[in-house]
Amino acid sequence: MFIIIMILGFQVIHAEEGCLGCHQERKGFSVFHDPRQLGCSSCHLGNPEASEENLAHRGLEAFPGRMGSLDQTCGRSGCHEAQVLRVRFSVMHTVDGMLETTRRIFGEEQPIDQHHLELSKKLDQSGADSYLRKLCVSCHLGNEKRKHGQSLKARGGGCVACHLEYPQKPEKTEHPRLTVEVDNLRCFGCHSRSGRISLNYLGLAEVEEVDPERIQDFGRLPDRRLVERKAADLHSLAGMACIDCHTSRELMGNGIRDESGIDIQCLDCHRAELAKKPLNRLTPEENLYAALQPGRFFYSDSAEVTVTRRHGSALYHVRESVSPLGKKRRLLTGKVSGKELEIPLFKQGLHHNLNGHERLTCDSCHATWAPQCYGCHIRYDANQKQWDHLLDRKTPGRWIESRWAVEASLPALGVDESGRITTFVPGMNLILEKPGINEKVRHQLFSALSPHTTRLDGRSCNGCHQSDSALGIIHEHVTHPDHPEWILPRGWIDEGQKTPGASSHPEARSLNVYEIQKIRRVGDCLSCHAKEDVIYQDFKSWRSTLPVNHPSY
Repeated sequence: MFIIIMILGFQVIHAEEGCLGCHQERKGFSVFHDPRQLGCSSCHLGNPEASEENLAHRGLEAFPGRMGSLDQTCGRSGCHEAQVLRVRFSVMHTVDGMLETTRRIFGEEQPIDQHHLELSKKLDQSGADSYLRKLCVSCHLGNEKRKHGQSLKARGGGCVACHLEYPQKPEKTEHPRLTVEVDNLRCFGCHSRSGRISLNYLGLAEVEEVDPERIQDFGRLPDRRLVERKAADLHSLAGMACIDCHTSRELMGNGIRDESGIDIQCLDCHRAELAKKPLNRLTPEENLYAALQPGRFFYSDSAEVTVTRRHGSALYHVRESVSPLGKKRRLLTGKVSGKELEIPLFKQGLHHNLNGHERLTCDSCHATWAPQCYGCHIRYDANQKQWDHLLDRKTPGRWIESRWAVEASLPALGVDESGRITTFVPGMNLILEKPGINEKVRHQLFSALSPHTTRLDGRSCNGCHQSDSALGIIHEHVTHPDHPEWILPRGWIDEGQKTPGASSHPEARSLNVYEIQKIRRVGDCLSCHAKEDVIYQDFKSWRSTLPVNHPSY
């Protein structure tokens, strides 16, 4: 009854029009976007009443869903108006975080209240804005889609960046399918850059050179970037899609400015007790998804659905069940694959319950590697031209980036803006030559990153308590092979540094001197006492009983 009500709630906009006179052989549509119910002009505009091609195609929208025509297509009244309002303020459209961080690094003032403006009106042609226009903002939903078809390099296009699925071997009459079953290839074009999340998840690390003794572990992406095979995230190995974790609220926004936007947490699925809400508190959108994916929608005997703890978003594909043998199980049904997976529960064990581990995120131990670049040089050449992603043409001036000391290894630990200890990587470890300024600007900023390289075995006790790299300590400096004057530290802070190292997020930082001392005290004892030793259960009290001539003093 629930799903039938939802389907009957859809509004038919154009059931009769002339397009089908020529295009009646088209197929591949879902029942919710069948042109025999909605017509073609609901999405493609044009003149549906004309019988001649040149008149019928006047004002035709070749790429419905692009941000420039949303009010006439996906966002029109009776369709997805509410979702479009949210998307306009989502970080994937505004990219405000990227804009604000880059301007701050360039030492430029932040314009006041630009959030509501289109990107082309936010960015001018100088300094940080010029750099963003030419090297960064191809990765936002407002970037225009110019070609039909899907590739690993595709970016932008508004709604169809995610929700349009092209057949692998399309027939001439086959139309791409509009779907909420968004596979990981839709994410790859943008998220294989910067933090390289899409690469990390698959177990691919971007590198600078091939190891001749392991040539079989290296390959090239379609854009010719060199990658090395590493350990893939265990969720990837299980066949999980990005949307099996990340919610609609995270991806499409919530209609207001939200710097973080993160909704999902590991414990939403892995904690012993699930958070739930009754079916009568589902949002209209959550009801809609239930109708679109009835085979993935589950609720308990008490008419409750699993939700995230942070914002109460429905995780309708996660449920608890009892096996024929009476065993209680936690299950997830893949939103794309339909595959049923058993979810292991968080264990109240030695590492999780130790005093001093309360502030650790899951990533701090279970993220096994992260992409890291310790050398970056940026300069501007006014005599060259470069593609402007907003004007869609080459304009005067070129930003040139050089990098060195690229690696994929265990990341450093730091303190995020909420006070929790998590994984950090070099975010802005760079030398910047700004136009019109003779002095080079240097920054040594790290950024919190959830690298999506989760493994069960994770980081060892020694890998934190006896590792300078984990603590962010600088152990050497690295130079560009062709520019020995370009020298940058491999690490975050100097040994004994009084002031914590800075982050690209103003409220995040490196571990401070006191925190490092506490971590190292445990490391001193690990040399003799195994991790299972009872001394670690109440380490502070145990240390107070030591004689003053003990080696750990």
